[in-house]
Amino acid sequence: MSASTQKTFSVKTELLEFDRHNPRLVLTNGTEQTSDTEIIKTLIREADIGELIESIVANNYMDIEPLIVTQNNVQKAGNYRVLEGNRRLSAIRLLQKPELARECRLSLPKDIPEKVYVSLQQVTVYLVEEDIESRAFIGFKHINGAHRWDSYAKARFLTEWYLDEIENGITVEEIAKQLGDKNQTVRNLIAGMLVLQQAEHEDLFEINDRTKTGKFGFSHLYTALGRIEYRIFLGLEKGWDQQPIKNPVPKAHEGKLKEVLQYIYGSKQEAVQSVIASQNPDIKNLGEVLAAPTALDTLRATKSLKIAYEEVLPASDVFRDTLIIANTRVQEVLGKSSKFSVDDGDTLLPIAETMRENADNIVSLMQRKISKHIGA
Repeated sequence: MSASTQKTFSVKTELLEFDRHNPRLVLTNGTEQTSDTEIIKTLIREADIGELIESIVANNYMDIEPLIVTQNNVQKAGNYRVLEGNRRLSAIRLLQKPELARECRLSLPKDIPEKVYVSLQQVTVYLVEEDIESRAFIGFKHINGAHRWDSYAKARFLTEWYLDEIENGITVEEIAKQLGDKNQTVRNLIAGMLVLQQAEHEDLFEINDRTKTGKFGFSHLYTALGRIEYRIFLGLEKGWDQQPIKNPVPKAHEGKLKEVLQYIYGSKQEAVQSVIASQNPDIKNLGEVLAAPTALDTLRATKSLKIAYEEVLPASDVFRDTLIIANTRVQEVLGKSSKFSVDDGDTLLPIAETMRENADNIVSLMQRKISKHIGA
């Protein structure tokens, strides 16, 4: 039986190509033009390739689970594009080409036995005609299974699936059912990705332009879109995510979409810093600021979420929180008072006296207000 008709068979690893549409590799800025080196560097950052290499060196390549491949959209005729197994292919390439490992700044184990290289010459693959044939399996494995992708990779995968099949009537519910996942989780990921893709397509946002370093925090965006304040600010209609569409944010609100993404992720090009230190509570706080015109004006002027959020809070809450923080700092100073040097007395004593005077003024002000309240 020929390889073109047989589903499972062995192929030489030299015939394997990386999947340049794999959702784990999309941050490499390219698809067909992306080099193997760039792809492997991405996988080294996103997956523990070193651990896999150690395992292969210790046990040889364990040819237990076939790589899922297709011969569609390959760079060279006769090759196989790996839909599932790019991490394993990376480890194989790095072991076969030590110069590639050096270029990727990955140290290989020393004195690798010859039998390891022999085990890498051929691997078992499972051939599919179209990418879609493998989606349910790959999706389950990486969305609910043991080898889970991060939220961004999940969303890219699900959105591509959804858009490819939307003309055939596929629904979010059907995708979720095939994956064994909750409808709302799948809906949040797809809807959030469609908003992000609109921003990228309209040149409102670019992932590599963000000032917020580290792994891209896609969850910030889809968490924000789950809050009514963001949806109103962006002009998203009620139920917009039930059967999401391309470009869900109205054209008239695209400027606000850019503003929201810059608040969340920042922009190096426009010298804008992210105001999100942590998803909780900052995404919630930013949403409340967006819903309050005075607070939003403050945010635009100061670029400080902390200052802007004080406009949302009742004045009494702002005073209480500030007083508690001040008292905590004074207690810290008191705890370190044994370290005071008399040589610093001329500088520090006036500061301490000013603190005492300010504290007396605060107490007097509070007492007067309490007396007036009782008298009333």
